[in-house]
Amino acid sequence: MVKTKRQGRLDYGVLASRYVRAFDDKWLQGGAAPDEPLIGSGDIQSLADLNNSFEVIRAMQVFPFDKQTVVFIIVVTLLPLLPLMLTLISPEDLMKRLIGILL
Repeated sequence: MVKTKRQGRLDYGVLASRYVRAFDDKWLQGGAAPDEPLIGSGDIQSLADLNNSFEVIRAMQVFPFDKQTVVFIIVVTLLPLLPLMLTLISPEDLMKRLIGILL
């Protein structure tokens, strides 16, 4: 995943750089035809679409889950064991242990 993300950022970075240079030449440096309207041009939408594609690659994660998902799975897995734990350990000791683990 790391290699794929790195390669995607490189590939899309090169593409985005070329597109932005062409956009700049056309619309900011006066390369557009005088009768070509900026409003309604597909160039701006294409620039936004390219940015969205780049954002997808930038947001890629090494693992297909995050810390919140791991914590949720642990809690959901251990929750049914709570009544059993309370028969083996007093609630006060259990709270002390939990606080010790979390802090």
